[in-house]
Parts: sequence; structure tokens; C-alpha cells
Amino acid sequence: MKKRFYVLAVLIVITISGCDDIVKAITTTISGNVSNDGEPVSGAYVILLEAGDEVTQGISLSNGMITNSNGNYTMVAVSAGDHYVAAIDDANHNFIFDLDTDRVGYYGVVDTLTGVTIPQTLHINKGDDLENIDITTLYQLP
Repeated sequence: MKKRFYVLAVLIVITISGCDDIVKAITTTISGNVSNDGEPVSGAYVILLEAGDEVTQGISLSNGMITNSNGNYTMVAVSAGDHYVAAIDDANHNFIFDLDTDRVGYYGVVDTLTGVTIPQTLHINKGDDLENIDITTLYQLP
């Protein structure tokens, strides 16, 4: 009886360990930090856009991840494909991007001539764990 219990316990541990590996292999995460002029941006909404899309007036922020007090965020269960990562500082807290009040920034490469961040497309595969997807500057759009 004890022997069966130990065998069953070992099988359960092996199964749970295997499930963790399987879940990790199919769960896609993106994490990073949002800052502006070197200061963390707390409460910014980080959203995922399909490649080619952009942040426009009135876009809903309700599906965004919110940065913590250090500006850190983590997105889980991200769909595979080509995406942009954008952050929006929702100044009036209405869950909608407003050109006249909210600042926006993208993960990307800073252009050496203009100093403006050019959005970089992320190719995301199922099971990826992308870290350091940082947004370092937020802009007030004209």
C-alpha cells in the first residue's frame, strides 16, 4: 500500500513538472519598463498593436497592461505575429487616448538625427518570453 502511494506521488510530481514546462512553452510573455527622461512612468497603459497599426485619437486602453510604481509591466498570453508595443500615459484617466492630453511612446530605435523613437516591429512566436521591451520616451503628439 505504501509502495503504491509513493509511486502515485512520484507520478503526480512528474506530471505537474511536465505540465509546467508545457504551459511555459505555449505561454507568450512580454515585459519591460516605461520611462520618460529617465524617470519611471507609473500607471501608463502598455498596449500591443498589430504591425502597421498606430495609436490614434479615441483608441481604447481597456486591454492594456498598467505599469507599476517603477514603470515595469508584463503582458501574458500574447498572440503570435508581428506587433508594435506602445505606452500611453492617460493623463485624464478616461481609458481613451486623447491627443490633447495624453503622451505616447513606442518600443523602438531612437533616430540619431531627430531624437524621435521609430517603432520597431516585434516578431512574436508562440512560447516566446521577450524581456527588456522598454519604452524610454513619451511624446505629446501635435
